Amino acid sequence: MSNLNKLTGKVSLGKAFPFAVQQVLAMFVANLVPIVLVCSAAGMSGDQILTFSQNAMIIAGIATFIQSTPFGVIGSGLPLVMGASFTFVVSLSAIAAKHGYGAVMGSVIAGGIFEGLLGLSARYWKKMIAPIVSATVVTGIGLSLLSTATRSFGGGYVEDFGAIHNLVAGSVTIIATIIWQITVKGNKKQLSILVGLGAGYVTALLFGSVSFAGFANIRWFSLPRILPVRPEFRIDAILSIALLYIVSATETIGDASAVTSGVFRREITMEETRGALTVDGFGSALGGLFGVIPVTTYSENIGLTIMTRVVNRKVMRVAALILILGGLFPPVSYFINTVP
Repeated sequence: MSNLNKLTGKVSLGKAFPFAVQQVLAMFVANLVPIVLVCSAAGMSGDQILTFSQNAMIIAGIATFIQSTPFGVIGSGLPLVMGASFTFVVSLSAIAAKHGYGAVMGSVIAGGIFEGLLGLSARYWKKMIAPIVSATVVTGIGLSLLSTATRSFGGGYVEDFGAIHNLVAGSVTIIATIIWQITVKGNKKQLSILVGLGAGYVTALLFGSVSFAGFANIRWFSLPRILPVRPEFRIDAILSIALLYIVSATETIGDASAVTSGVFRREITMEETRGALTVDGFGSALGGLFGVIPVTTYSENIGLTIMTRVVNRKVMRVAALILILGGLFPPVSYFINTVP
């Protein structure tokens, strides 16, 4: 068994890097869309949205790093990729439109602390959530992603949805992934998703579907700004978001359980459950200080990990570093975001 398929074990940076890029590409757009939607609901300008988007990448990177490299009881040690959660978008957009972004930040911070405390006390209530509950949540997430895949295959939320060049690029991506998966042996076989994305990207370039407009005007380096808006703690907003944090906690338990059962063929331990939830909660609270909406485990990355069985913590740390650098160096995130 390769060290890539073990949580620990020496793996060179050169070997870990392509698998880390594969993990980032699987979640990059999904990490940006939720924050853009909530910021838009608050009536923010393009420059403001860009700042919050960069912060979202940094927080996702920090949370992903801590999941793979626990700090005490915070962190599961499992190969879990964290990113902005779609679960909160509708409610946070309503709060932003009604009370402003300060109320969004206040509810995210307070709710994140609430979930973090839930994680610390998981051993007292975890047995109340039967495996069938987590399984149902994960299955529901998977089924909901079918519409996302269909939408993406047709080009996404664009005016020319379903155009022939979008369908061709999508088909090339799928075919290249399958051919690579069938014909290539060894560790390189596990890079099929990255190869498919590369083939689809080149096809989109040939069709002129990739735009680099505005690249020259992007700042090369930008530090995150803490408390970009003054938090406002409104009890009605906090209560509504706290309930959604319970949903997010259930999702995280399901995702973490899927990894342990799908890759390691065992049940998740109490320590792993506690660690995963504390990052989910306290990581979200930290993000709230930077104006970022709550983070959660990404089911699409769970599926990728189970398929490739690449679980080495160094791969996840490199993926986390890429996300952080993407937030600090806007051209990095801009380039990744050109993927159709």
